[in-house]
Amino acid sequence: MADVLSQDEIDELLKSLESGGATLQEEAEPEVRPYDFKKANRFSKDQIKALSIVFKTFCHHLSNYLMGTLRTSCEVDMLSVEEMSFNEFNNSVPMPVVVSILRMPPLSGSLIFEMSGEVSYSIISRVLGGTRGVSDRNRQFTEIELVIIERVVWQILKSVDEAWKKVLPVNTCLDRLETSMQFAQIVDVNEPVVVVTNNVRIGTESGLIAFCFPHSGIETMGDQLNSKLWYSTAAAKIQAESSTISKRIINSEVVLTAVFQDTLATVSDVLSLQVGDVIRLDHHVNEPLTVKVQHIPKFKAQVGRKGKQSAIRIVDVLKGDEEDE
Repeated sequence: MADVLSQDEIDELLKSLESGGATLQEEAEPEVRPYDFKKANRFSKDQIKALSIVFKTFCHHLSNYLMGTLRTSCEVDMLSVEEMSFNEFNNSVPMPVVVSILRMPPLSGSLIFEMSGEVSYSIISRVLGGTRGVSDRNRQFTEIELVIIERVVWQILKSVDEAWKKVLPVNTCLDRLETSMQFAQIVDVNEPVVVVTNNVRIGTESGLIAFCFPHSGIETMGDQLNSKLWYSTAAAKIQAESSTISKRIINSEVVLTAVFQDTLATVSDVLSLQVGDVIRLDHHVNEPLTVKVQHIPKFKAQVGRKGKQSAIRIVDVLKGDEEDE
């Protein structure tokens, strides 16, 4: 109880307050930070998460395509999904670069697929039969090289469409190729965009590719990029398919067979059987028969009659190890 003041200390404190010798400590004002509306988060966490899942699938498809086309080991890994302004993305693009202006209905507007010079020159070299990238990577692309890259880009877009099937069907198409971001301004410089960056490793060389989605285009399909709705829709689809399968199985016909216990006989005994011979079974009269569904033992039953027909009555259900006997 060391914090308890004595009476003398209380009296002295009151005197000092009356004389103005002591002042009460004022509460510190909260720190106010300026808010930059240009950098406001316009993409929801669900949209970022959905794009991450889509492009992880895209990386897998693209790896398979590049390995089959370039005949060398290729790996594609997703590095990041970041929100920024279009101006920041524009300034981050290195030179030289191949910029593809794409359209992806039902996404409105255009988007950008950027392929760094390291990746572009590695692809060109291997398509033409080489094993290494071009040594002079600061030069501009020739017309022939751009034609090769354009054909490769069209094939890459098939991997994009395949990856987007989980969210919604898209039909990605190439509008044009550019070699400078000066001719690839698809939105205002302050427009928020989300940039999906992937690392591509071809043999011993590596480089970056990136997709730039403007907010104005993503906004038109915001519901489809809601991961909660995505998973609930997938669960409903699985449940509907399961219900359909169950109905088909219920109406399927199966063969039921009632069998006695097995009896051993030699080959000579079987060959000497004649009409009227009696075979003694290793099955007692009061012992139940085994009922098989298709070829699987499921029940035990007693032999009897119902009306003018022979019948069996189920007396037990086989479970677990009894079914395997």
